[in-house]
Parts: sequence; structure tokens; C-alpha cells
Amino acid sequence: MLTQIHLSAEALRHNYGLFCQLAGKSRVAPVLKSNAYGHGLKEVYSVLAAERPEWLCVNYVAEGRLLRALGHQGRILVVGPAVVRELDEAFSLDLDLVIGNEDVLAAWMQAVGRPRLHLKFDTGMSRQGFAPSDAHNLAMRLTQFKDRLIGVCTHFANVEDVTDHGYATRQLDLFNQAVAVFKGAGLQLMLHAASSASTLIMNQSYFDLVRVGISLYGPWPSPLTRVSYLQLNRDVLDLRPVLRWTTEVTTVKPVAAGQFIGYGCTFRAMRDMRVAVLPVGYYEGYPRLAGEAASYVLIKGSRCPIVGRICMNMMMVDVTHLADCQVGDSVTLIGDDGQDRVIAHDVAGWARTIHYELLTRLHGDIPRQLD
Repeated sequence: MLTQIHLSAEALRHNYGLFCQLAGKSRVAPVLKSNAYGHGLKEVYSVLAAERPEWLCVNYVAEGRLLRALGHQGRILVVGPAVVRELDEAFSLDLDLVIGNEDVLAAWMQAVGRPRLHLKFDTGMSRQGFAPSDAHNLAMRLTQFKDRLIGVCTHFANVEDVTDHGYATRQLDLFNQAVAVFKGAGLQLMLHAASSASTLIMNQSYFDLVRVGISLYGPWPSPLTRVSYLQLNRDVLDLRPVLRWTTEVTTVKPVAAGQFIGYGCTFRAMRDMRVAVLPVGYYEGYPRLAGEAASYVLIKGSRCPIVGRICMNMMMVDVTHLADCQVGDSVTLIGDDGQDRVIAHDVAGWARTIHYELLTRLHGDIPRQLD
């Protein structure tokens, strides 16, 4: 591929340190699921390993397997859907498993080798988890498994996209009610609920462990999370983007006024232009819809508008104003270039999606380089 992702090890260590300070006595569990939010699981782990995190979170048992192969000996929490056929492997890999449905829990109770269990309660996400009203029955059934029942957890549904956190507070109340039942049954367990957004703005959600995902890599969960943080604090937390995405110019060509550019003839030159072709498209992870907005890349620190539709492996940009633009010039798709910057949130907005989706869809074959 003629495109690269550059990762700042310094920014990653900085962000991890910020969350360790913010969390206080709670332990920080970096979330490395989905190829470390598109940044590269191997590369991110190679940086974090030196920080010796006690916990890491992944979505799949296969991701836990990869971390074990990379030499991680600490705790690995699999937060994604648990399936019966993976219980034996999870046990053999010494993983902690989140279980939130009856079929898997029943199989877990009958298994010879039981992975460490974190029971999940659905407090309002309507995704994974048991109903809080089932807490008493569950506590009675699980008392005999005290040695393998490690934690109780939940997940917030509506923290990052609002400034009114009433729904999250109600979720927290339901979770605390379920926890009280377990404590009443003599079960003293690890508790965790917080993701990036709730770690930033809801310290009552910290409990014993905070699962920090998107913001470990620098982006705020959403603009409204940043607003909420500002309402609670005098200064904005210094989160630093870890990822910079670049490519190069492979062609520079003239386009006459009146000529169409790209598939569908959606863009027509209104004047004589010079157009640069870049070897990146939606296969590599640059969203096709971004080409339909007022989108741009940076070349020599200057904004170069995208013209025409994003192709599978190419895009075209207007470089008429850059007389010295030539083949081989570096192009910034996401990141800093001179005095200007393109952030993941910008590109996601042009494509009418969120930066979570944009980052996690960056093709896994794009070389990731630690700077």
C-alpha cells in the first residue's frame, strides 16, 4: 500500500498517564479491541507493555490469544459477546470473560474449566446483560462459584452524546441496586462500569476499574463530552492524538474547464485546474461519502479540496493553488501538517458518521509505524 499510519508512542503514554491520574485509586484498563481502535493492536501493546497495565480489555477471545502470544501475562478482560464454544479456550488462555446471557452462564456453570467470570447487568443499553431484577436469583446460584466469580459490570448507553446525564444516572442506580444484592449475599466483587466518556465526566462511575477506549488514543468521545468536561473543570484535559495518516501524490495532471472528474461525473471543473491523484480510497478506509462534502487533505500545509467521488483505491484533490506540487509529495489525510490539522472527527463528519467507525475501519494492512 502507498499509505502509512504513524503512531506517537509519546502521545499514547501521555494519554494513559492522564487517565491513571484521573482515575485515582481505580485501575485503568486500556481497551485494545478492534485492532486497538484501528491503531494496531501489536503496535499499541508494544508501547503499553512498558507501562505494565494490570488489565487490558478486548472484544474477542482471539484478541486475547494474540495478546498472550505477544507475551502479556496480566489480566485480559473479554468484553464482547461470550459464546459457549470458546469457554475452554478462554480458560486455557487464562482470560476473564464477561457473560450476560443465560445460555452461556449455564454452560459456564457446567464447564470443567471455568474462565474467570464478570457478570454483566443490562441497565438500559438493551444489548448484553441480565436484568437487575434477576440479581437475587443470580447471586444465589453463583454463591458456590465464589472462586471464579470475579466481577459485576454494566455499560452506559447515553453518556457521550448528551450534556444531561440523567439516563446514565438512572443506569448507575440500577447497577448499584444489583450490586447491593450481591453484597448482601456475601459476594465481594470487582465492580466496573466506566468507559472513556464516563471516566471523563462521571467520577461516581469509577468503582474498581475504568475501561478506557477511544480517548486513550486522543479523541474525545464526542464534542458534547468535551463540553460536559468543561462544565465540571476549569481546563480541558490535554488529550493528544496518537494517529497520523499519510499518503503520497502519484499523479499530477491538468484538467480543463468543463471537464468532469471521477465516477458518476458528479464534479465538473468550473475553471482550468491541476489535480493530484492520491492512492487511497474506501478500500483503505477513507470513507466514500467524505468526497461529497467540503472535504480536504493537507499538502505542504495547505488545504487541498477533494474533487469527485472517492474511488476504491484512489481519490483526486485540487492542487491548482500549489504550483510546486509534484509526484512523491507527502499528503496528510489525518494529522498535523504545518500550521493546519485534520482530525478524525473532521473526516467522520464529512462522511456523516463518527470517528469510532472511521478509525476502526482503517485497513489492517496499512503499515503502522511507531514514531
